[in-house]
Amino acid sequence: MMLQEVLELIQFIFVVMFSVFLMECVEYSVLFKDVQPKHNITVGNKVTLADAIVPAGQCIAGFSPTIVFCLLVSLVFWLLRVVKVVYHFFQYMEIRAFYSSALKITADELDSMTWHEVQQKLLEVQTEQQMCIHKSELSELDIYHRILRFKNYMISMMNKNLLPLKFNLPVLGEVIFFTKGLKYNLEMILFWGPWAPFENNWHLKEDFKKVGKRKEVAKKLSKHILWIGLANFILCPIVLLWQVLYSFFNYAEVIKHDPSILGARRWSHYGRLYLRHFNELDHELNARLSRGYKPATQYMNIFTSHFLSVIAANVAFFAGSILAVLVGLTVYDEDVLTVEHVLTAITTLGMLVAACRLFIPDEHLVWCPEKLMLNILAHIHYIPDHWKGHAHMYKVRDEFAQLFQYKAAYLIEELLSPIITPFILCFYLRHRAMDIVDFYRNFTVDVIGVGDVCSFAQMDVRRHGHPYWMSDGQTQANQYEQAENGKTELSLMHFTLTNPNWIPPEQSHMFLNNLKELAQRDAGKLFSEDNALYYSLHSVSSLGGGYADLVNSILHPVREASSTGPGTSFFASDPRTSGTGFTRTGGVSSTIRGGLNQAEGPLHSSQAGLLASIHPIQTQLDDCNLPLHSSQVLSHEVPLELTAVNMSLSTIYMHELHSRTLRQKGITTSNIRTVWQRPLVDMPEILESPQEGQLEQQDEEQPLLVDTRIIRSS
Repeated sequence: MMLQEVLELIQFIFVVMFSVFLMECVEYSVLFKDVQPKHNITVGNKVTLADAIVPAGQCIAGFSPTIVFCLLVSLVFWLLRVVKVVYHFFQYMEIRAFYSSALKITADELDSMTWHEVQQKLLEVQTEQQMCIHKSELSELDIYHRILRFKNYMISMMNKNLLPLKFNLPVLGEVIFFTKGLKYNLEMILFWGPWAPFENNWHLKEDFKKVGKRKEVAKKLSKHILWIGLANFILCPIVLLWQVLYSFFNYAEVIKHDPSILGARRWSHYGRLYLRHFNELDHELNARLSRGYKPATQYMNIFTSHFLSVIAANVAFFAGSILAVLVGLTVYDEDVLTVEHVLTAITTLGMLVAACRLFIPDEHLVWCPEKLMLNILAHIHYIPDHWKGHAHMYKVRDEFAQLFQYKAAYLIEELLSPIITPFILCFYLRHRAMDIVDFYRNFTVDVIGVGDVCSFAQMDVRRHGHPYWMSDGQTQANQYEQAENGKTELSLMHFTLTNPNWIPPEQSHMFLNNLKELAQRDAGKLFSEDNALYYSLHSVSSLGGGYADLVNSILHPVREASSTGPGTSFFASDPRTSGTGFTRTGGVSSTIRGGLNQAEGPLHSSQAGLLASIHPIQTQLDDCNLPLHSSQVLSHEVPLELTAVNMSLSTIYMHELHSRTLRQKGITTSNIRTVWQRPLVDMPEILESPQEGQLEQQDEEQPLLVDTRIIRSS
């Protein structure tokens, strides 16, 4: 980690000095042979690079005041980064000492250990040495809270659409703007900056917890946001220049050799935050999104414009023809390259042909948008309700592109970030100051031994569950309090699967048990019509490879009992991967573990998911003396990577139950959008005077909403 930070310091110096050198110390008129060099140091008329370089003393003496100012500002930035690196050095030394002294893990051992092994060591040492004096034992959730305290707040604010990241533009429609620069400013304002609401890394300032101080604190926060926005305006030219230079040095050579990289896709910053579970570590999120990358790419590739494909094919034909002639001439006589602009033409035509190929669809592509969307859902776990059944529409495709964007779009957004970020801070975020203060006060809880954490991160179904996500009758949350898109329920399932030894609270445990019982009832009538578990198993089998093997191994005994014909797979799949039993675990391992990194290590098998719930299928068939395929699936002989399958199956099953609940209640999902709402009264746990309980005048984009508890009760 120190090596990376030190090299980044050197990289900063290189970019600044090399840029100044190119602007001030190179005589381009000599380099381009427009004029003869003053002192030709070579024999003959051949111009070398040395002839075009100005001597160091003469170059420095000719620096303009603008260059000197930029160098001084760069020096200040570099010195601040040096201070930060030195501070991190002492932090890293403390971390190293903690691992070696407290956890008894050496640097060599750590390189081959997984996160779960390190976490288990930490839990064991706590019981022996009482590192945390406030409680005798730490739980897995306590550790995640400490690591992800600020990230959980960001996830919950994103989930409730509190942050102003969506904008309706006249021609472009709804646009999401969330760049690395904007993210840095938001985290500085909300968490660790000099005027941030947090007093330190674990404690929220007391004034933010007091109802009587809400207006005063919101006014101060609004003023601080304004000052930071103005600082961004002042530094905009310098930051923009840095962004342009860094992007040029970083991507120019790559784009020259492979222009198609601009047509590749990546998960956007907004998508990574939108799709992240509460209490999900970085390596867990990266592995999950890596599994979803391939089906997401396939889904986006099926949307092609026939108009653009025809234009691109013809442009590629003409450009390719000219390129072929120039390449042929250079093969015949390499002196052709010395002709002016020939090399430039070859390079430009090659890039143009490569770019045109991006718009020409694969002739063997099969149009299966709904199946691909289910495959995506199995890995990313979150999609809006109005996407279901409409995956073939360009509207859904455009919205998914906001989560899974072109790299070219990413580069353009990052270049525009220094210009747009100040406007967002000054004209949008500043007006959300009161909402931010209310959010911190209403959704912050003090956990013993951990400090102040976001209450959403507790994954408490009773307090933050959604009645349309199998929490009806178990949650007391109104629309202001409930997490959207099943964030509480899906996060609870994910955390339980990745931390099988964690004991959830009573209400959350009851939710998980109810889900398992529902899965067991569906398993008992697996082949009946309109069965959610059958639909989920069929969707998981469409993932292919080890997923199809697993489903077939579960359904094989049920298929035989149902006399559907022995020897054939109920869910037809690739004959290379289908089987009657779950014996070829290697194929499962290689398929499911795609995208895993070393930190994630082996995933744990757990009794919390639906694989454990459908175990009674085999129990019902024991009297028939059928093969124990399903029990083999749930035994310890199964690779631990099956947690990925367990989570995919649980996700699709929960989404299917959610969709059926909406249909039963007659709720349409075509135009469902989550908007930030202010409650007419404060949270029930906090007493508030009537004067303080009155809301400020709503801005135009936030119409005043009535108390949602009145709506639900009526």
